[in-house]
Amino acid sequence: MTMRRLGQARVDQRGFTLAELLVAVAIVGLVMTGLLTLLKKGNESYLAGANQVEAQSAVRASVERMTQDIREAGYDPQGLAAFPAITNQTLIPPSFTIQNDWDGNGAINNAISPTMAYSWGNVQRGEQITYSIAGGNLSRLESGPAGGGAQVVLQNVAQAGRGTDCAGAAIVNPPIFQYCDGNGNITGVAANIRTIVVNIQVGVQGQTPGAWQTGAIQVAMSDRIRLRNRIP
Repeated sequence: MTMRRLGQARVDQRGFTLAELLVAVAIVGLVMTGLLTLLKKGNESYLAGANQVEAQSAVRASVERMTQDIREAGYDPQGLAAFPAITNQTLIPPSFTIQNDWDGNGAINNAISPTMAYSWGNVQRGEQITYSIAGGNLSRLESGPAGGGAQVVLQNVAQAGRGTDCAGAAIVNPPIFQYCDGNGNITGVAANIRTIVVNIQVGVQGQTPGAWQTGAIQVAMSDRIRLRNRIP
């Protein structure tokens, strides 16, 4: 009786066969592969969401700053309208220059930045501001000592695949900047510009495209900016 029980105990403790181990390893491998896939997808989704928020915030802030500058364009306290509000406008490379007669002398002084009195203090402002896109960067250059050289306000800028034109119609591959007259037509005459249409596509800031392919995001924005100091 004792020998029979000892034999039964040895049978019960014989362990796993090689085939059983292989099957177990395969099952564990499949489970781990599934978990890693889920983790990878979750990480990509998180990166895509974070990158989209970051890109949207960057392009919104930059367009708002550009909008403020464009709306002020053509400030002319003497009412002479002797200078265009927008000048040097080009499509390739995308660029334009905003002009304001801040010191009220009836002319644009490129080399000085008059002191303007605001509620928060005295501020020097250049009478010309140039927005241009080169090497994928949107830069802002203000004339005079107040400008301090060109400042990059937006990185990874590209032409949008879709946007709107001067008439508000949807178009494919629109220019980044479009210059419109008071009737909603494209114009190349600086003195006739009343609206600037911006169609822009932007990627993640502070990184090269190759560095953010995981969770890569391209944000497109379209805006129509009206000059307040010029009437049709």
